[in-house]
Amino acid sequence: MNMQNRTSPSDTVQQKKSGAGKLQKLAAGSIYTIAAALVLNCVLQLLVYPQLASGLGAEANGTVLYLMAFVNILGPSIGQALNNSRLVLRRDYEVSNGDYNIEILLYSAVGILITLLAAADSLHGIGMPVLAAVLILLTNFRYYGDVEYRLNLQYRNYFFYYAICGAGYAVGFLLYRATGNWFLIFLTGEAAALLYVILTGSIFRSPFRVSPYFKTVLKRGAILVLSYSVTNLTLNIDRLYLKHTLGGEAVTIYYVASLIGKTLVLFIAPINTVLISHLTKNNIRPDRRMFLKFVGIGAAVSCIFFAACEIGTPIFVRIFYPSLTESVAPILTIVTATQILAMLSAYLFIIVLTFTGERWQLALQCCHLAAVLLLISVMTPAGGLAGFSGAVLIANTLRIIAVIALGIIAAGKQQKAA
Repeated sequence: MNMQNRTSPSDTVQQKKSGAGKLQKLAAGSIYTIAAALVLNCVLQLLVYPQLASGLGAEANGTVLYLMAFVNILGPSIGQALNNSRLVLRRDYEVSNGDYNIEILLYSAVGILITLLAAADSLHGIGMPVLAAVLILLTNFRYYGDVEYRLNLQYRNYFFYYAICGAGYAVGFLLYRATGNWFLIFLTGEAAALLYVILTGSIFRSPFRVSPYFKTVLKRGAILVLSYSVTNLTLNIDRLYLKHTLGGEAVTIYYVASLIGKTLVLFIAPINTVLISHLTKNNIRPDRRMFLKFVGIGAAVSCIFFAACEIGTPIFVRIFYPSLTESVAPILTIVTATQILAMLSAYLFIIVLTFTGERWQLALQCCHLAAVLLLISVMTPAGGLAGFSGAVLIANTLRIIAVIALGIIAAGKQQKAA
């Protein structure tokens, strides 16, 4: 027997301690990132947006939400996409800060131009377009900025980053009350977060120095930005389509039915933040067995969330939207399942991203959007809101199947190559 291949008891204990340590770090990172999301969303949903609605009135507040939709689409599509891109590419290339800062500026310029043209009727005078452009730019960099702490797994600072952003929103709200300019709420919050990362991090040092891999960064980043843009368009398809086909009441009913599920989806982003950071930091490329374990864990958690939503959402609707209880009931289970599948697919997508090319991400996102548009255009005229709900559920089911199939195939090829 080869004595060199034996594992001593001390080695086994050390391996167990190492595994336990990694698990503790993963749990701590998840707690910090979920807490960060909670802090930021509590400030926005419990203070900022309700008070804006109360102070401005329904019509003016609708204009605020409309303009902020452009900001909320562009921020994740540009900043978060390039954030994740840097995490993935750092395993294979010595990228630099300038590679990403310049790319963000390029995409931001395009996004600002589109916003100013599309929302020209809602941006009155000279000041509002300028403020909107600055807000888009700051938000794009803020979504990218937390990569500073993800690169080094510094999740305590990650939490502070978003806590300071939330505190900035609160201070900005006071400025809004004093001046009447609602842009100050968001400008102050975004600027506060960016100031924190500038003072504590290094990703904005030598901001325009590019690496020899700039073209690679630009090419792969472009694919991911486009993919995220398709995703964000798909996420808002219910409001866009229902408003023009079934009217505002249908939008409200579907929104209420999906509210709890969409809230749960918000928490998948922090979990994905920890997951992709650990996988890329430790250069882990999941094989087929590991990927299927991730699928199983995601499916189990999704089932738990679905059961919780089935119990909690009707109670929530009766308390907060009693007049819509009967209208929501027929589509509640379908819409809940749709949102849970969206959560599961977002989780699986981020895992697949770590060992497949970005072009596959984009292809799947485009196919999903095409499936949604085709199905809702066929099923909504015949089935109304129930038809629309069923169409989106079918499209999300097809997306899950496609993501799992891609993961199994790609992981298998990677395993054979190794």
